[in-house]
Amino acid sequence: MRRVNVLVFPCGSEIGLEIAQALGLSVHVRLHGASSREDHGRLAFARYAEVPYIAEAAFDLRFGELLAEWSIDLIFATHDSVMDYLAVHAARWGVHLVNGDPQATRIARSKSATYSLFEGEFWVPRCFADLDQIATWPVLIKPDQGQGGQGVVLVADRIQAEAALTHMEQPLICEYLPGEELTVDCFSDWRGRLLHIGPRSRERVLGGIAMRSQRRTVEEAIRHIADRINERLTLRGPWFFQVKRDAEGHWKLLEISCRLSSSSVAQRVAGVNLPLMAVQDFMGRDLKVLDDARITLVERRLTSVAVLDYAFDTAYLDFDDTLVCDGRANPQAMRFVYRLLEMGKRLVLVTRHKGDVRATLAGARIAAELFDEIIHLRFGEPKSSVIQGAAIFIDNHFPERLEVSRSCAIPVFDVDSLELLFQ
Repeated sequence: MRRVNVLVFPCGSEIGLEIAQALGLSVHVRLHGASSREDHGRLAFARYAEVPYIAEAAFDLRFGELLAEWSIDLIFATHDSVMDYLAVHAARWGVHLVNGDPQATRIARSKSATYSLFEGEFWVPRCFADLDQIATWPVLIKPDQGQGGQGVVLVADRIQAEAALTHMEQPLICEYLPGEELTVDCFSDWRGRLLHIGPRSRERVLGGIAMRSQRRTVEEAIRHIADRINERLTLRGPWFFQVKRDAEGHWKLLEISCRLSSSSVAQRVAGVNLPLMAVQDFMGRDLKVLDDARITLVERRLTSVAVLDYAFDTAYLDFDDTLVCDGRANPQAMRFVYRLLEMGKRLVLVTRHKGDVRATLAGARIAAELFDEIIHLRFGEPKSSVIQGAAIFIDNHFPERLEVSRSCAIPVFDVDSLELLFQ
């Protein structure tokens, strides 16, 4: 079976990293990533390239060469401006841009164009052509082409409004919506059918990204908005819109985007893998949605990855309180072990365990066959005495790490460091 060659661009954003997780283990996909700046994408994508920014003259040529080099079939754009740009050019490169209808991306990129398209709908917020039209304060002033709440200013009077307008490009003056805000993740298939509507709360937001989301049932008002958007725009793949309640509790539209949302993991964990659905849709398959309503809350946090600038072929691992804690396998350490195996490293278990090491391994449900060698030291015998060649050493006990570091001059790590390495 030929895999679909998928490119994620830019790939180091939260959206790009979510797509990497959503598609990384798919048997249908060969995943590629590109970015225009040095970012986490280089670590997350085995096939990675850096390209110029879309505003640079060299972008089209280099990007086209990359698409040909990797035989790319499908592109996920993870930024609204990139989506808008690629939508105009994807056809001449002979690739499919997920949800890349040029008219839809152009309208979605502009809030004023969006509101104009749906003028007359009760869920479109009121906008003001100038400050003289405002009878009730406060109001919101926001960039016409902003996203994630960036650049939005709440102004209480005309003086504040005039100051905000002088510092903002393409400002849009809108009614203030004081109520709850939702993001609604959606999916439309190649037939134009709206297959999924997934509202979720934005309870804690960091840099425009919802870090805490509660999945919600689909209210009729939300469904109506989703249906109307799907009817008026040519959509194919994942897209989303954001709504907020006005002073009377009615939902009003904030914005639409033709890309995947940054916290769509809330849908994936419940069984709705939107990026994978886009790949399957590209393959012309009729899709069904299996959404588990029992998944209700998703919490996100920042994670860190470290790069080890050292070539090694063997990992020496302590046993007690490193691989096994209180008689049970340490999940973090075991994930690290399997990652090392995936990288083709040799694994050596080195321990002074007082009992039968193999029996204790079996009791913790760890296969002894994971290790190329098990070395059971005598009391007082230093662990450095059995370490050879280019290696790393993992042990929870600082004196052991210190002794190995001084004797062998190799990298040594405590168990708390394992989640940072080789992700």
